[in-house]
Amino acid sequence: MEDTKRENRLIVYDIVLSRPEEERFLLCAEMFETAKEFAIVRAPAGLNGRELSSLIFREIYGFDIPG
Repeated sequence: MEDTKRENRLIVYDIVLSRPEEERFLLCAEMFETAKEFAIVRAPAGLNGRELSSLIFREIYGFDIPG
């Protein structure tokens, strides 16, 4: 979905890139953990560990675990 004006996206991009590399890394890690938590909350009850892991992977990456 692209509902943000290009100018606004560039402002956010500049703000993020102005942060130190370590801070940007931590921000990405936090966003990943939040996405994982959302996937867990949406998961149906009763999944075993492997099923839950597969669901989380699919929710985050958009496809099933290869292999």
